[in-house]
Amino acid sequence: MGSGGGGGSTSTSGIDPEFKPYLKRVLGDVTTRYESDVAKGPDAIVAKLDPRQQRSLDMQTRLSEQAMAGTGLYDTRAAQQRDLENLMGSSVGQASYGNTLGSARAQKAMQGALADRSLQFQQRRQQEAAGGVEGLGQAGSTLQQYQQQRLDAPHTSAQRYFGYLQNAPQQTTQSGGGK
Repeated sequence: MGSGGGGGSTSTSGIDPEFKPYLKRVLGDVTTRYESDVAKGPDAIVAKLDPRQQRSLDMQTRLSEQAMAGTGLYDTRAAQQRDLENLMGSSVGQASYGNTLGSARAQKAMQGALADRSLQFQQRRQQEAAGGVEGLGQAGSTLQQYQQQRLDAPHTSAQRYFGYLQNAPQQTTQSGGGK
């Protein structure tokens, strides 16, 4: 019996030698940038909030809190009081004009009108408070997303870095084999 020779084949892959000088320079720059960004902290990787964005978020927070509490811009108590007094005054005037000033029916009608108006004020106040809660939630979500981006900044920078490495041109060569 004869013995046959045989050999295996070898396959190697790597960066195409033609591109190595360019890649070394670029990857050196990328490595320097990556190390610098990570050393400087998240603000070197994630853009800071613009001052207008920060002011807007601060104002949105303030207005949302005012809406929930019924203060500041959303303090309508004086207008409500004036409106109820005007309604009551006009009802009393109408009742006296019609000589029904002391009638139980006129009193009941005035109480009903005041209750209806008060209910309208209360419903509007509830809507304002709900809007305040929503606005505060939106401002909080925006700030939370920004803070999360800052926390993720080193990972984001590493992903960019390794993306550059992964996309380097590759070459595969095979050798050996046969009898």
